Formats: sequence, structure tokens, C-alpha cells
Amino acid sequence: MILGLTYRGWMGALYMKAPDPYKAQIELLAAHDLHVTGWGSRQLMEMEPGRRQEIAGWLAEHEISVTLGVGYNYFTEDEDEVQRGLDALAEALEVLPPLMRATVCTTGTPRHIHRWTREPSLPEQLDILAERLGPVAALADRAGCKLAFHNVIRYCSDMVEVCRRVPNLGFVFDTGNCFLVGDRPAQAARDAAPYTYAMHFKDHYAVPSLQQPMGVHIRGAVPGQGDVGLREVWEIVRAGAPDPDRLLVEMEIDPVDGMEQGEALEQAIAFMRSL
Repeated sequence: MILGLTYRGWMGALYMKAPDPYKAQIELLAAHDLHVTGWGSRQLMEMEPGRRQEIAGWLAEHEISVTLGVGYNYFTEDEDEVQRGLDALAEALEVLPPLMRATVCTTGTPRHIHRWTREPSLPEQLDILAERLGPVAALADRAGCKLAFHNVIRYCSDMVEVCRRVPNLGFVFDTGNCFLVGDRPAQAARDAAPYTYAMHFKDHYAVPSLQQPMGVHIRGAVPGQGDVGLREVWEIVRAGAPDPDRLLVEMEIDPVDGMEQGEALEQAIAFMRSL
């Protein structure tokens, strides 16, 4: 695996208040021998070209790559919005991958449309996603990148059907998100592994609760210390992924009760190095 850390979130407190958060984040990654993080293409394209070049120099110096967040509202009914989205992605994917050392682009969908939405129904959602993700995956391929879909509000087995229909499409498999929809982590890993190009390696403690979705209340855990079963999940993904040695694995750590960010990061890295 190529190990890294997601952008912002709880860990963002370690660098977001620095005079230059991008430089501070890169220095944090380098200090811990981490080599990948994820940034949004829109935020990068809004920068002046000179600023992008400056950041690119820091990334190259420390051999850090960026997973590029791309996409638009795939469920829009406005064809002009679709075309504007594709035009913006085409421009971004022509400019950014060489600068950001990107080999994977990540994408997702609005969370108000999920696997239990009635209109559009799940089969209709998958048809729409196959149609709309196809051109995005083709643009990513032209830029030398894989397109990886972020599992959040559908089972991984749902999205496997779309991956089979869309060339160059796979997963950024988020281990912690399985609990959000009741997707069992080990089974989700088996479903996603053959199409997994990147991961968000996240753990949660789970406590049964009738008041919470799927009957489970979750709270943040240091990777390896929660209830996702990350060691088993990693073994499943490593055995089934297309290229496990080049798999981009970003640790993602939600707030852990009674622990500071620095301590949580150190413990997470120790666990990851043990895999």
C-alpha cells in the first residue's frame, strides 16, 4: 500500500490554522513518511497557476501524490448542468494530474438520494450513475487516472453493478462508512476489492441503539481499535485488489473521546505499519 492521510476533518486541526495550511499539511505527511492525501479539483482550479506550481513543487520534493476529488450532481435533470460539469472536469483533468502527481480521481453523489430513495429507485439510480459516470471515467482515463467511487449511502454490492458497466470505474473503499447503511465491512470488502483503487481507512466503535440508523450508534476510533475489523478487511482487500502494492490508502480518523489528534495519528500509523 501507499499510506497517507485524508484532508481536513478532525486531523485538520494539526495544520489548518498554520499560515499556509497546504505547506503545513505536506510537512506533516512528510514527517510521518506518508505519501498520499486527497484534495478537491475545484479548490485547486480556483488557485492562481503560480500557487498550484508552488504546491506541486512541495509534493514532488516529498514524493506525495493527491487523489483528486471530481464530479458534479449526477442526478440533475438539467442537461446544461451536465455539460458544464463535464467541461469543468475536462479542463481540470488536463491541468491537475501531472502537477498533483495524481493517479486516482475520486467521486460521489449527493447524500439525499440513497439506496432506499423511492424516486429514483435504486435500479434507476444505478442506471443514471452508469450513464453519467461513463464520460467522467473516460476523461480520467485520458488523464492517466482511475475513477474511484466513494461508498457512503449504498451497499458496495450495489455499486459493483455500475463498475461492471463503466470501464475505468472502481472504488475508493471507505471502511468506516459501511456502518452508515448496514453494509457488513468484511462482505463489503469482498464486494469492492476487485475494483478498489483507493481506500479511506477508518474505524468506528459500534453500539446497538434503536434510535440510530440501522440500529447502530457509531463514534470515532483509532484505526485498528474499533469494531470495523480492519485487519480482516485489509487482508480481504489486499488479496482481491487489482494492484495492492500501489493501492492508495488514506487514514481517516473521526474524533476519538479522550484523545488528542497527534496521539491518535501516532497510534493509527503504528497499526497501519503492522499490517
